[in-house]
Amino acid sequence: MGSSCNHDCSSCSTGCAEKPKSLIEPCNKYSNVKKLIGVISGKGGVGKSLITSYTTVLMNRMGYKTAILDADITGPSIPKTFGIHEKALGNEQGILPAVTKNGTKLMSVNLLLESEAMPVLWRGPVIVGAVKQFWTDVVWEDVDYMFVDMPPGTGDVPLTVFQSLPLDGIIIVTSPQELVSMIVEKAVNMAKAMNVPIIGLVENYSYLECENCGEKISVFGESHVEEVAAKYGLKVLGKVPINPNIAKAVDNGAIEDLQGDWLDDMASYLKENYVPRESKTKKVDIKKVKIAVPCDEDNNVDQHYNKAKKVCICELEDNKLVARTIIELEDGQDITTELVFNKITTLICGGISQEAMAELFDAGIKVIPGTTGDVDVAISSLAE
Repeated sequence: MGSSCNHDCSSCSTGCAEKPKSLIEPCNKYSNVKKLIGVISGKGGVGKSLITSYTTVLMNRMGYKTAILDADITGPSIPKTFGIHEKALGNEQGILPAVTKNGTKLMSVNLLLESEAMPVLWRGPVIVGAVKQFWTDVVWEDVDYMFVDMPPGTGDVPLTVFQSLPLDGIIIVTSPQELVSMIVEKAVNMAKAMNVPIIGLVENYSYLECENCGEKISVFGESHVEEVAAKYGLKVLGKVPINPNIAKAVDNGAIEDLQGDWLDDMASYLKENYVPRESKTKKVDIKKVKIAVPCDEDNNVDQHYNKAKKVCICELEDNKLVARTIIELEDGQDITTELVFNKITTLICGGISQEAMAELFDAGIKVIPGTTGDVDVAISSLAE
């Protein structure tokens, strides 16, 4: 394989001895996501999460089933924007997303933390593992449009999303400053290098409209988005103004009540050019997994991971239960160490701390938190 390889085997005529293996992760087997669109920005503070949220609201108003995967692990803001504060739950099928009042499904690390204000002190590999798990282990069910709110920049998480999720395209968010436009070009070049289609650009903080005369004032200077779009042959999807109603809706968790025509053209463009169809990701069955469930004396899922005295370990092959054992934990015995030693692939649990969840992600163990009820019921559905 030559140094000029772009890793896109579908359009390559070179007869490589060994073609690179696809890194695309399968979606949760109980889910069918028809259109997957990433929203990125070259830097923070340009309103990427706002654009993600309001675009989702517009597609939802058109009657589509919508969802948001919040991949901004260290700066999750999507739940607050929609007024969601409860914790995510789980069942035998996986992690259950939160649902907004108008039916949009959300998954964010803030739905898993003990406190919304708790900082996420995780290193890159753990963060990347969490993003992948939001795709593979969350029970999204049927979704027409899912939007992925990525962290700013061109680091580990955007790279992981580009490589691991079957994106149909990305929307790049910018603001009028010339410096930001330069950074946008980096995002454009990254997407092109990764062979991810660019749907277009959205400019936030584009102007301030005078309430009295209607004049549009360029608070941050003249826009450069048209120049960048022309340079790369891209479409400008919309320009969002500085508007106190927008800030009020976001602060109050009422983004679904916001009214404005700023992104109507973009919503229509997505509807016409990115028509929902069956997902490119094939549904896959579990081949061979080892599931651990901390349990109490009544064989229910223990709601306190670090205080569990027993762990039920089940082995599944081709979705059939082939072995079941109970491990008694002695005082002072670390449950995470025991799971790693037993080569557990999936943990079904009740409550779990951020630190323990990070350790498990780092060890490559998938976590399904918020599960209640009988252990055997939780496990049996995975073996169906």
